[in-house]
This record gives sequence, C-alpha cells and structure tokens, in this order.
Amino acid sequence: YFHNWTGNRITCRDWFQLSLKEGLTVFRDQEFSMDMAGSASARAVKRISDVRALRQFQFAEDAGPMAHPVRPDAYVEIDNFYTATVYEKGAEVVRMMQTLVGRAGFTLGMALYVERHDGQAVTCDDFAQAMADANPDSTLAKHLKEFKRWYSQPGTPRLAARGRYDAPSRTYTLGIDLSSPAVSGTEPWQPQIVPVAMGLLTRDGRPIALRLEGELAPAQDVFERVLVLDAARNFFTFVDVDAEPVPSLLRGFSAPVLLSDNLADADLLTLLQHDSDAFNRWEAAQRMALARLLAALRESRSPKLDAPFAEAMRSVLRDDQLDPAFTALVLTLPSEGYIAEQLEAVDPPRIHAARRALQLELALALADDWRRTFEAHQVGGPYSPDAASSGRRALANLALSMACLGAHHSGDAGWPERAAQRVDNARNMTDRLGALNALIFARSEFAEAALERFYQTFRAEANVIDEWFAIQAGMPEQEGSVLQRVRQLTRHPDFSLRNPNRVNSLIGGLCRHNPSAFHREDAAGYVFWADRVIELDAVNPHMASRIARALDRWSVLVEPYRSAARSALQRVAATPDLSCGVREIVERALSAPT
Repeated sequence: YFHNWTGNRITCRDWFQLSLKEGLTVFRDQEFSMDMAGSASARAVKRISDVRALRQFQFAEDAGPMAHPVRPDAYVEIDNFYTATVYEKGAEVVRMMQTLVGRAGFTLGMALYVERHDGQAVTCDDFAQAMADANPDSTLAKHLKEFKRWYSQPGTPRLAARGRYDAPSRTYTLGIDLSSPAVSGTEPWQPQIVPVAMGLLTRDGRPIALRLEGELAPAQDVFERVLVLDAARNFFTFVDVDAEPVPSLLRGFSAPVLLSDNLADADLLTLLQHDSDAFNRWEAAQRMALARLLAALRESRSPKLDAPFAEAMRSVLRDDQLDPAFTALVLTLPSEGYIAEQLEAVDPPRIHAARRALQLELALALADDWRRTFEAHQVGGPYSPDAASSGRRALANLALSMACLGAHHSGDAGWPERAAQRVDNARNMTDRLGALNALIFARSEFAEAALERFYQTFRAEANVIDEWFAIQAGMPEQEGSVLQRVRQLTRHPDFSLRNPNRVNSLIGGLCRHNPSAFHREDAAGYVFWADRVIELDAVNPHMASRIARALDRWSVLVEPYRSAARSALQRVAATPDLSCGVREIVERALSAPT
C-alpha cells in the first residue's frame, strides 16, 4: 500500500536511487506498525525488532567485503544491491531526517515531495531537498550537504561518549567523538550529521531538566532533546545539574551508529529500571548480557549468572506494567551474529556454547518466574492478531521455552510433555510453533515425534512447511547433527532447489542463520555451502547470490574455519560459467584483508 505512493507514483530515476523508494517505504511501514501498537513499550517492540535486524545484518554488511553506500555509485549485478543497506539503512536515513525536522516538519516535507514529484522518476537528492525546503529553519536545511553524506559514504559511524561532572559549577559536560572505521576502496571519510536523542537521569532514576550553557531558561522543563553532531569532536555542557547524572544516549536508536559510553553496571541498572525511553531500557539489558558473554569468551570460560543481572531480569519479568512483547525482548539474549560482530576473532561454536550456557543459567535461576509467566499470559477466546494478544503470546512462548530448557536439564519431563501437547492442541499457529521450538530448543526427547506429527498435520500448507524446514535448519547444534539433518532434508519429497522459499528456509536457515552448525572444524558445512551455491547458480542465480553471502565475513574467523572457508570460496570462484552476481560476491569476499 505504501509502495503505491513512495515506490510507484514517485519512483527512482535510475538503479543508483533504489533507496529513494525502498528506504522511504520501509520507514513508512515501520512508523505505521509502531503507531498501531499503542503504549510506549509496545511501540518500542517494533523499533527494537527493526534495530536487532539492522545490527545483525546491515552492520555486518557495512563491515564486510560487500559494503556499499545507501546510494551505490557502481554495480556489477543490480540484484546484489537489494540489500539491508539500501532498505534498512536507507530507512534509518529517512528516520534521521524526521528527527531533525520533527514529526510535523516531516509531514510538511512529505506533502511537498508528493506535490513536486507525483508521477515522476526522481533522485534521493530530490527527496532530501523537499524535506529541507519544507523546513528552511531546520538543522537539516542548514547542514543538508553534510547530511547527504549518509547517502554516499559506506560504513557504520562510531560514537565515543564521555561525561564529566563539575560539582562546584553544577555543570555536566558531555563529549562525543564521531568517527568511522576504514572501508576498503573508498574515499576519505568525512563527518556526517548525526542526531543523538538523549536525556539525563539522577542515580535514583529521576529525569533531569536539560538546559545547555548559554541558553535562556525555557518556559517549562525539557527532559529530552536532540544533540546534533556535525564534527569529529563535539561538546555539550548542561547547567543546573545537582549531582553526577546517568546519560541516556541515542534514545530510540536515533542514528544507525555504534556507541561506546563505558557505562558501568550500576548506570545500566538505572537505565533498565527507570529510563522513560523504552528502547534504552531494552538496550541496557542487552549491554549487561553482552558484557558477560564477551568477558567469558575472551577469558575462555563459561559465563556465570551473577546476582545483580539475575535480579534485574527477574524484576523485568515480574513487572506487569510492561508490554509483554517488550518484556520478552528484554529477556532475550543478544543473537550469536551480533555477539560475533563485537569480536575481532570469531569462533562460532564457542559463541553458541557461551550463549546457551547463559540461557540455561537464566532458565534455572528464574524457573518459578518462567512458569508463573507462562500461566499468566495465556490468551483465551478466539484468535486475534491485535498487538496486546500478540505480545502475551510472545512472552508465554518465551517462558515455555525457558521452562522446558530448565526442566530438561533437571530431568523433569512435565514441562516438555506439556509443550508436546501444545504442539497438537494449540488453537493458533503461533502457539503451535512456539511449543515446537521450545522442545527443539531444550533438545527434548519429545521433539522428534512432535516434528513428525506437525508435518503430517500441515503437509498441505506450503507456508507452514517452509517453517517446518526452517525450524530444523535452526536447531541448536549437538555433535554435528544439524548438518546431517539438513542433508537428509534436501532429499525430502517436499524439498526442491527450484522452490526459492524452501531453499531459503532450509539452506539459508543453516548457512546464514545457524552459525554454530554451519561453521565446523571438519569444513563439512563449507563443502555443503559450495555444493549448493554452484548447484543453485544453474537454476536460480538470484537465490544462489543470497546463499553465497553466508561467507562474507570469513576473514574474521579463527582457524581452522578461516582457511577452510577461503578454500570453499576459491572453489566456487573457479567454477566455469558462474553468474555475474555470485562471482561478484565470492571475488569480493576473497579480496577481504586477513
């Protein structure tokens, strides 16, 4: 529906402008979905989901050999630019425009854009100019040239923030450095305009009124504002601050950047418990979990669930004022892919083991709370897709999954048996799949029979069977069993290389979304990948290109994975008559520095 206006009625002049319509339409879709959600924490669920995907896929793309600007300036195969950078990062560029001109100003800009260009094929510059012209006094209009570097510069900018409190003058100075990692083969990076939505909190969680040095006191207190970074080094001094505050930066993820602010656990706990910005409450929990996982990985030990983190998670789980879907996201640990992006040397099986160990600790430490949560969030009556019901189902299914994991570890068959019954008897597909995933996640003895019954029940439903294949491709790794299962499933009567959805579910599920099963010391995962890419290239080059992206980041792997992955890439590159799209991907991957 949105694409009819910002994709078809006004479309792109050439392929380089692809994000003009794709990024804008993704943004409008995101905003509409958030508006439909209701409460602040429910709205945050959509934003968090989008940011999780952005970080896992687009940030990795920005850091890899296929990095390219939101508006590419050259291409070998245009299919390779239907990417997270064009779509999701393109949407973030539009979101930053809205932040800089305000929601009302963005509405004016959209109206002017449509009035000027209805029925035309235009450029990203035309869209940005319409936004600026509709808001001539805005930061966007004043810094339009610098802002448009978001369209032309690849890579993920980095922010380094540090604060200094001066008690005698009651001032707090926030310094934020802006930089970008080097991206191979690009022009020297220049600072971009970065909007940083922020607030300050007291140690006990009260918001602090924000007034910058030199400003007149506003008519009423302002507790959130947008700081605009326009240089490599930026300083902001706040006055009338009675004690050292806790900064809440990048609220709502106001820019697609990497932020380092060195907040301690006590600061993150303050944000988790009290921040008025729901996104940053979730972010605080993610950062606490990530710090524990990274420390364990760097010290070659298993992560331990310390009391402060456990109690923080328990308090979230018991907070009935939060939207249930938001609670579920706070209690979900960072993905294996996102954890990997924080490490210079990546060992996927070790990452999987560390994450699973912390999940098990949470399952056991919060066992009673998981069970209470499952019971409290059952949705009665006919199925409804409304946000409130969806949120309750999401939290109930997470609770069931954690209850099954803890019960399986302790030898209690009660919860896995209950999940197995739910696979058969639930009144909607969300709860059936949630129960099936819970059994598989816990590696329960009931999982195999439940999978077979599920298949027999829904074998005539193509979309459901796509999910059935994907669930098995994404199983937690155990002694090499997942690759063996996927090989067997490629011979299943319902699988065909000529069915793109089936290929994406099974082969993509393993190679792109299950790193611990794909990256194996015996290199069997890479052999399987190379075989399938070559085979697919003959029948569906577009799908082959998508699967080929699984080894974009091979150069950051530890040995023996790195050498084996390079050999697999070389084998594909040496294949005669390879499609242009696949060849571009594997050759650019092989050119990555090691």
